[in-house]
Amino acid sequence: MANEDREIDMRKQYRNTTASTAIRQDSIIDLWANVDPARLAKHIHAIPISNLFQHFHTNPNTGLSINFVPEARAQYGNNKITPPKSPNYFWLLFKQLFMGFNLILWLAGILAFIAYQPLGGPTPSITNLALGIVIFLVITCNAILNVYQEMKSIKIVASFSRLVPNVATVRRDGVEQQIAAEEIVPGDIILIRMGSKLPADCRFLICDGLKVNASELTGESKPVTVTVETTSQNFMESANVGYYSSLVEQGTGEAVVIATGDNTVLGKMSRITRDHSGDEITGLQREVNRFVFFIFVATIIAISILWVTWGVWLQYFHSNFVTLTGNILNSIGMIVGFLPVGLPSAITLVLTIAAKRMYQQRILGKSLHIAETLNFVSVVATDKTGTLTVNKMTVTNILWDTEGEYKVIDNVEEEQIKKASMRQTIQRPSPEARHIIHHGIMKVAPITERSSSEITNQSHFRSSFCCSNRESSELDIQNELKIEVFRDLLLGAALCNDAEKQLVQDTQFSQDTPSTDSELCLVGDAVDVALYNLCVNRCHMEIDEIRSLNPRLKILPFNSSNKFMISANQLESRDMSSSKSESTILITMKGAPDIVIERCSSYKTNDDQILPLTDQVKETLYRRQEMLGKRGYRVIAMCQQRFTQQQYDHMTKQSNIRQCFTTVNDEDLNGFPSNNYCFIGIFSLLDPPRADVAESILRLHRAYIRTLMITGDHPTTAKAIARQVNIFSSAISEKNGVDTFQIGQNANGHLAIRLYRNQTLLQLHVTGRSTPFTIGSKATRAVVKQIETNTNKNDHMKEASWYKQFYSSFKQLFSEPESAFNKHPESKMIPYAIVVTGSQIDFLDDFMWYWILSHQELVFARTSPEQKLRIIMEFQRRGETVAFIGDGTNDALSLKCADLGIAMQSGTKVSKEASDMILLDNNFSSVVRAIKTGRLLSDNLKKTAIYLMPGGSWSEIWPVFFNMWFGMPLGISAFLSTILCMLNDLLISLAMVTEKAETHIMSRRPSVRKNDHLLNLKLLTHAYLFVGNFECSAAFFCYCYYWIDNGVPFYSFMFTFEKFGINPPLNYSSNQLNEMTNVAQSTYYCSLCIFQIFNFFATRTRYTSILQHNPIWGKGQNLYGFIAIIISIGIQLILTQIPWFNQIFGTAPVPVKYVMPAIGFGMLWLLIDEFRKFCIRKFPHGIAAKIAW
Repeated sequence: MANEDREIDMRKQYRNTTASTAIRQDSIIDLWANVDPARLAKHIHAIPISNLFQHFHTNPNTGLSINFVPEARAQYGNNKITPPKSPNYFWLLFKQLFMGFNLILWLAGILAFIAYQPLGGPTPSITNLALGIVIFLVITCNAILNVYQEMKSIKIVASFSRLVPNVATVRRDGVEQQIAAEEIVPGDIILIRMGSKLPADCRFLICDGLKVNASELTGESKPVTVTVETTSQNFMESANVGYYSSLVEQGTGEAVVIATGDNTVLGKMSRITRDHSGDEITGLQREVNRFVFFIFVATIIAISILWVTWGVWLQYFHSNFVTLTGNILNSIGMIVGFLPVGLPSAITLVLTIAAKRMYQQRILGKSLHIAETLNFVSVVATDKTGTLTVNKMTVTNILWDTEGEYKVIDNVEEEQIKKASMRQTIQRPSPEARHIIHHGIMKVAPITERSSSEITNQSHFRSSFCCSNRESSELDIQNELKIEVFRDLLLGAALCNDAEKQLVQDTQFSQDTPSTDSELCLVGDAVDVALYNLCVNRCHMEIDEIRSLNPRLKILPFNSSNKFMISANQLESRDMSSSKSESTILITMKGAPDIVIERCSSYKTNDDQILPLTDQVKETLYRRQEMLGKRGYRVIAMCQQRFTQQQYDHMTKQSNIRQCFTTVNDEDLNGFPSNNYCFIGIFSLLDPPRADVAESILRLHRAYIRTLMITGDHPTTAKAIARQVNIFSSAISEKNGVDTFQIGQNANGHLAIRLYRNQTLLQLHVTGRSTPFTIGSKATRAVVKQIETNTNKNDHMKEASWYKQFYSSFKQLFSEPESAFNKHPESKMIPYAIVVTGSQIDFLDDFMWYWILSHQELVFARTSPEQKLRIIMEFQRRGETVAFIGDGTNDALSLKCADLGIAMQSGTKVSKEASDMILLDNNFSSVVRAIKTGRLLSDNLKKTAIYLMPGGSWSEIWPVFFNMWFGMPLGISAFLSTILCMLNDLLISLAMVTEKAETHIMSRRPSVRKNDHLLNLKLLTHAYLFVGNFECSAAFFCYCYYWIDNGVPFYSFMFTFEKFGINPPLNYSSNQLNEMTNVAQSTYYCSLCIFQIFNFFATRTRYTSILQHNPIWGKGQNLYGFIAIIISIGIQLILTQIPWFNQIFGTAPVPVKYVMPAIGFGMLWLLIDEFRKFCIRKFPHGIAAKIAW
């Protein structure tokens, strides 16, 4: 039985059930029948369709009644899968209290209490108790701050997910409309089209070449051809059922919803797996873990040295100098001194700031950690239509035969397209053509106002384009015949077209919240919409009536593999007495010219003759296509065949018989003929580039990021658009040239590739080893296996011993997962452009991939979704970080597998779900802003680390070592060390993360993940060797200046140990020396705080001068820094000037003159750092640049 017969039977069933279901919709009596739900769910795919309609009280023709929907929703709930439980506040607080740096701080606090009791003796020092309390208070406050920031981040991400509502097309009360997917209820009739995802579990009613991919549930990567009939008693194996979230890869259809929300198959699986999912460790988290590990190891080493020094030497030779309690306090100073306590808070804050900043730039990131990846992006691969171009096509030319051509656009539209396409020049139509278009087509009465027979009658169709004005009488018969050729082209444009008007929910973004309005919009592919507008707006055709008079029988929708669309329509007969078997079936194909023309054996001429399509005619057609492609037009060819109903039925039955014996590799055209079509003409369409694309790509080039186009369009069109948008720049492609290669055989008959540069043969390459990364290949399965291994590592490690499990888990915290790709060494860029077609990709070996991807400018044309993915994976093999921009369904694979998937807000739902980021304003320039934000995030984290490490660790550990090794008074107490790290530096470091981007941030190369870490040798060298030593020297200078100025010579406090003030003798009592020590320690503390202020101004920029990036006004303004500095100074004054703090914590007032040298040292360091930055800018390849952090 043919598919059409099945569909007719189904429609008869619809009509038979309409009356009964219509009655039931208006009543809630017997609404929820007493049926076993489990049994119903198990057999819902097999029960008669009429019973299914009655059970859900729906109607296939009109859908559910709007009045009935609330009752259904009350019974079944919203169509929403219950999300995982929100994180518990107390659990987050517990993790923050006892993880990371805080875990080490707990040790310091416990040691402080131990120093107070029991080691404090009969008269314990209240300072030790106060120190322990302060440490615990700081731990708690820091944890609360981090929890607050984390919860704020979670809410931000949750709010982002609500900005892109999921919608579905349903039929209710006979009206097709788009509603939020959450509002769908069982019984809704949903309309399905290619590129959408099924919004609920459903049973199919109508299938026009419908193929669905349910790989997320079934694991089967190939799409399944669905039917309206039950194919298996097993619910999961029957082809008449679709599952929630399944991707519609091809075709159109209708279905009735049978389950929603948690009752769907996916919902039931989610309940099982919801509590077993783990958090993925991001690259930034690993960087922080490495930092913590380094600090932990450094702290252990320092404390070990401390205790070894005390235990082996001081305990025996200077037992009264450093007691056990004193050494514990020194250990606390070491612990606190090494920890950059502000870093975790800074990281959380900088991610939140980056996410908010990106949203203000109309960029929606689905995770806070996405901004981190942007810093490493080295390649931006982009689709053409909808990303580089506006995806609003206009038919500009209609061509037929070998010479016929008419210009469609008028002067006004021509000027608009000129502005939109920037460089594109569109010629004005000739006066004769303009006369024909405006006075012929534009004034034609709607074709369908006459009888349908007139529509298919050539004489009536021809007369409908004639003009009433005097000029029309001067047209000769040939011009009239030129108008005649529009008949088939316009009819094909109306019938072989899926564009239609629907009630659409349009989401508008205003401020921080989206608003949704319903409006009637034209929905469909950009090409279909352009042809629809041609028919309706330019030719005033009543397209809906034409479609109803010439009903569609079946369709093969356009897909990225075939690159064409075919429809079959039954034309209304002029002779009302003729039988149905004699009616005419029109089969129309439209698609890529190079593919459509090859399926044609004849063509239609100006005088309506059907002539053989010879090679010479084909060459002429290809030249016309090439000419249009060079001007940036997209070209669509159209051909047709006509059959009688009897011939069509016979062809369909033969096709159904052949399908029983077809294999996977056989072409499946849904029963349509594959060749012997009659070529009728070409439409040229202009999709102008987005206004901001050309400048944005130039900015990416300046940032050393390669931008390449991967498109399904013809190479000539792709090359023309690439030149318009600067993917092919004047400095490379026009000045140097475009490399090419040809695939053939060498003298020995082996496959060989000839490489050309400006028509000169470079090399004859005999193909060798090729790593097969095509879908389904062994290498790809290895990648999938590697991903599964990383994802399910805990399951695999259950069989291993406990220490192996621990080592594996520990390693995951610090090391990147092992890549399934064998990374190639970095290649030198070839300063030439190259264009590669999809037909060439299958012949490329590893050498050719290496050569092609080394080119500076690249365009890939006529590619399939699998080939797009292959290109991205080949870049990743070579260590590139790839961002892919797409908006179509066929881009979903690439968006998922790229390091960063970026979708357009105007794109398909599938592309937006597969992406990591969505450009809410559909502007390509948003990508540049996002990358700039990612680089700024990385810079600010490095600046924060550079700021915290010199004062907070390096300058605080040396006083302890000098105290023990050189026998001098302790330079800074444990309490002041704690305050400096946890208050003074913390506040200013949080101000550091709010810094704006430097001028040259988009003029340097992207970071390389394997080399550029948050903690690396360059950063440590700058923080400790340069800044740390300079700052430590400044503080010791102030410290020594105080002692010397108060009559304590240098030799009197060096190497004195427990004999300080006794040998050599000083004119101070023991109590006076203790008070002076408090003043000296406070002087050291205040000196560090003052120097850190100058360190803040020096560290604000990596390479830019402070004069160009000043914090007071302009683009570099940062008033938060001044607020933090004022608070830091206030803390110093409170601790040193208030007597209560002096008494409890052992601080003392500091005379101003003793900290003035710190200001001089700070200014000197600021000048030195300015000179360093000047050398980097002046000599980018010099020593200063090579060791720059």
